[in-house]
Amino acid sequence: MRFFSVFFIILAFLFSPIFVFAKTPNDPYFAQWSYEHTGVYSAWDYTVGSKDIVVAIIDNGFDTFHHDLVDNLWKNKYEIENNGLDDDNNGYIDDIYGWNFLDNNNDPRPNVDNLNEAQKKEGIFNHGTIVAGIIGAKGNNNYAGTGLNWDVSLMNLKVIGNEGVGDFEPLVRAIYYAINNGADIINISMVGSGQELEIKKAIEYAYQKNVLVVAAAGNNMFDLNISSMYPVCSDEFLDKNAVFGVTAISKDHHLAVFSNVGSRCIDITAPGVDINSTIRFSPSNGLDDYYSINKSWSGTSFAAPFVSGAAALLKSMDKNLTVDEIIKTLITTVHHTPGQDEVVYANLFGAGLLQIDKAVKSLAKDVSIPNIISNDVINDFDLVLLDKKTGKTEFASNKENLDFNFANIEDTYIYYDNTSQLQNALLTTNLDKNKSIKIYNKNFNFTQEINLNLQGNFDLAIGKVFNNSNDLYLLLTPKFSSNIYLYVYDFSGNLVKKIEKDILHNGVSVDIYNQELVLTYILERNTILDIYKNLEFSNSFVIKNYIASQISVNDLENDSKNEYLLTPKEGTSSFVKIINNLGVESKSFRVFFSSYKKGFSTLVFDYNNDGNKDFIFTPYEETTPMKIIDKFGNLITEKFVFSNSQHSQIFTLFLAK
Repeated sequence: MRFFSVFFIILAFLFSPIFVFAKTPNDPYFAQWSYEHTGVYSAWDYTVGSKDIVVAIIDNGFDTFHHDLVDNLWKNKYEIENNGLDDDNNGYIDDIYGWNFLDNNNDPRPNVDNLNEAQKKEGIFNHGTIVAGIIGAKGNNNYAGTGLNWDVSLMNLKVIGNEGVGDFEPLVRAIYYAINNGADIINISMVGSGQELEIKKAIEYAYQKNVLVVAAAGNNMFDLNISSMYPVCSDEFLDKNAVFGVTAISKDHHLAVFSNVGSRCIDITAPGVDINSTIRFSPSNGLDDYYSINKSWSGTSFAAPFVSGAAALLKSMDKNLTVDEIIKTLITTVHHTPGQDEVVYANLFGAGLLQIDKAVKSLAKDVSIPNIISNDVINDFDLVLLDKKTGKTEFASNKENLDFNFANIEDTYIYYDNTSQLQNALLTTNLDKNKSIKIYNKNFNFTQEINLNLQGNFDLAIGKVFNNSNDLYLLLTPKFSSNIYLYVYDFSGNLVKKIEKDILHNGVSVDIYNQELVLTYILERNTILDIYKNLEFSNSFVIKNYIASQISVNDLENDSKNEYLLTPKEGTSSFVKIINNLGVESKSFRVFFSSYKKGFSTLVFDYNNDGNKDFIFTPYEETTPMKIIDKFGNLITEKFVFSNSQHSQIFTLFLAK
């Protein structure tokens, strides 16, 4: 059985009205009616996407090396390029940038060699590239247009050719490939009929794996309640919404004349008329245009990627969102015209018109104005911020100035002594270039200095390491390349133990809680967690494709089992990950906007005295607010810190009231 791809091309001149926006990119052709009417510009104030989110585009292939797409291209990290081997054992050889299921090779780009003039004019070969550009043309690169996501990872899966028709079998294989190779969202801008059982099985598998499938309604002017088509109708008789069906509207918010309808299959509507996007660029084949400046495109094929792009923006804010949560968020924030016959309305538009800004805002917790941290939130202590660069201190609540000034602070650590009194430890370098640890009590009174015969940059932790002893020990890990992973000192400055390995590291982070010591370091772009009990190796976890800079250990669930909070390395992202005691990721969430990659420090503390641990995230860049977030990823409060200084890093301390 053959099926026809869903697009109905209407050639028209590009209309680019001028709007007033909030956060805007510098790309020359970013302005479109479809972006304004779906609230994209306001949504960008909250997120512009993330390369951590993978959107699989199952289509006739997109232009892999298009200048506006290449930076957002998904790349198979587990495959070695052009070595003729299936390195990741997924059944596909050298599938670096996706796969061509039509020709069974690793080049999913649309083939534009030897096109005749009629084919060039019809432009079917542009289809997948248009879809890719709507979802994720690189934003703010001063080139062409902008996708809904400035940053994203686009997986290129080709299942049909330039003629726009194909078989179900490649589509089914592509769906399974996308799911098994890390896709978060699958966009399918095509429909067909017959052999629907295998499609349904693939769709159900996607739902089970928490992968959202977005499908175009089709351009046949059919009533899908009478004549079902697939995959848009693959869940019509299921008890779950496994396919998010999308119909198309025009600028006047009327149903596109070509669009299929049917409330059993249609869930939502999005712009699908007069759309501009990236197109196949190949000057050697006479294809000199890289963006549809002089043409616009129409079809439910181009409405579907608006929904896929919106879903990717939501996932960039919370990667743990389920399929049901994404669909609920998008459906409950639509524009729904009141006073309609609801049965007729649902048949034409589903829930209503996609509103991306409202969907994004519904995930973003209400954020108060800067400097709103209350002095009495913590019963016994005030947060104190220490600027590493200047040594100056300041109350997080800004209630008054502090007289404390600490120079050359390299790290800090907050711990409780054997009398359950809170202590602040400051790591610095003394005059003979050896390490010095100065201890201050909760009143910031100096109590002790410990000098260590140790040189270089180190990460500091303090805690009990032996089950049969209440003695506290100083734990220091090198931040530089070394085969020594840990130094253990007593409070007299005597070296107790040194942990070494044959493998060199490039820096280790350390933390300890409930006598469980954890070391974190990077090997081949993976984060390794080594766990020690009684200073003896106990277990090790590998967190793939995540580069952590800091480990924070705590019993977040109050169940006597530790969890491990990983903070990303500066220059990567602001996604933190929580790993449970079995080494499995239990949650991840973005702390700052997707564009923030300057790094930040983490402190775990019950900030609001509700019995649950909270996270205090302090950025290394002065124009980004410190955030206090509960263990569920909800924002408690935020504030800008040291806004009048150019700080390089902020440490968080505690001072008794």
